Amino acid sequence: MRKISLLFLVLAASLSALAVTPADPTNVTWYDCGDESGNSYLTFTLPTVDVNGNPLDIEMMGYRIYIDDDQMVSFNSSQYSNVYGNTTELYYYNWEAGSDIQSGGVYFYRTNADGYERFFNNRIGIQVFYLNDNFGIGGVSNIVYTELAPVVALPKPANPKIEEWIDYGAYIETPDFYFIQGSYMSYSFARAWDGTAWQLIDVDGNYLDTDKVSFSIYTDNDQVFTFTPEMFDQVEEPTTQFPYNARSYSGNVGMTDIHFNDLTNDVDGLAEIGVEMERFFDWRIGIRTNYTDGGQTNSSDIFYMEIYPQLQEAKNVTTTSFLADWSCDAENTFIINNFVGDGCGYFLHVVDKATQEVVLTQNVVPTNTYLDELNHTQYLPGATYAVEGLTPGTTYEFYVEVKQNTGMSYQSVVREVTLPQEGHGYDLGDVNHDHAVNIADVTALIDYLLNSASEVCTICADVNTDTNVNIADVTALIDVLLSNGTN
Repeated sequence: MRKISLLFLVLAASLSALAVTPADPTNVTWYDCGDESGNSYLTFTLPTVDVNGNPLDIEMMGYRIYIDDDQMVSFNSSQYSNVYGNTTELYYYNWEAGSDIQSGGVYFYRTNADGYERFFNNRIGIQVFYLNDNFGIGGVSNIVYTELAPVVALPKPANPKIEEWIDYGAYIETPDFYFIQGSYMSYSFARAWDGTAWQLIDVDGNYLDTDKVSFSIYTDNDQVFTFTPEMFDQVEEPTTQFPYNARSYSGNVGMTDIHFNDLTNDVDGLAEIGVEMERFFDWRIGIRTNYTDGGQTNSSDIFYMEIYPQLQEAKNVTTTSFLADWSCDAENTFIINNFVGDGCGYFLHVVDKATQEVVLTQNVVPTNTYLDELNHTQYLPGATYAVEGLTPGTTYEFYVEVKQNTGMSYQSVVREVTLPQEGHGYDLGDVNHDHAVNIADVTALIDYLLNSASEVCTICADVNTDTNVNIADVTALIDVLLSNGTN
């Protein structure tokens, strides 16, 4: 014990010696050129001493740029010639005179001017770091900001909605004659009647100044869409925030809908004639309302419409059944009501892989619901469905298809599950199926519950035989081990 304690003291002393803390940078100023030409810049004076006044080796120094709520700025080698890949750390060997990144300032291809996606809202700053002997980041200075605008409490707009999505795909007559018909989305904003007209409202029901309102489109993992003049007549400069009052009764961005020309997810047919193009998105599309005033913006939540079901691997597999799961618990993600009803909704398809015989086609109502502000039942996206009455030892393919009331359909990935044979050594509690029931099975079961690991024997994991695999089975398995004297 004495030896270990001494070792810790030596290590602590060594780490303390390596953690040199630089003094703070000074003279931090920002100039915005008003466009994205690369002439906006942040200037500063870097320290040459640490907080105690000791001189620093500048070859062991670097800095990071921050904006607003201590968000680090990333630099990309495609735009900055003296960095490698994507990085938030700028080192001494990047400080070259005449380049965009220097020892006294950084030039940015960003702006806070109207008509562009804002670089930051109210402040930009710099922090200096010092490398340790292992060339990892050791001590750091404070972040020194230049405040450009005071933070004000802006109203948060109430959430908008997507009412409908239609992908018209591509029209292909011959390989030499085709055109992309594009996609269509209808939407609505949260409004209230003021006695004379409908007004946009914030989350507290207060009316908003429509001149300060815009909206943004998002896809998949919160990737913001850019409106360009080439696609939208009402746009003069590329923007991610389309002004509410710029909507029109004609043009691509209408009062209640958007036509995305030349953008589609239906690219398979084009690939067959040798035309390669990227999908518009892979999973979902969303909309957000923005309120901008005094150079700052507050936004609603992103309201998503899930288009393609996110089907998971089969769960709770037994000799004659499995659970299909494409539920979704992402915040602010909703399923549109017209997915539910005759001829539309979630359709689960199960096929015998060997014979290609269709075993099941089932219209599944979304599993979870909630009550909206009008006390109407709304559906959360996705569902689960227990597929039963299957044949032991058989391999099945299964997938989910979403059918809209427009007739369009969107299919998930195809999953595969092989049911175990009856009487083939699947012992209750043998979660990792190593033909022994011991503490390793407890670990495997907990890992399965935390990470949904698909390699466990889910039949064996249902220790309390209630057809569900959950924390109660961990308790039951521990009881089995204790009663058997297993350790």
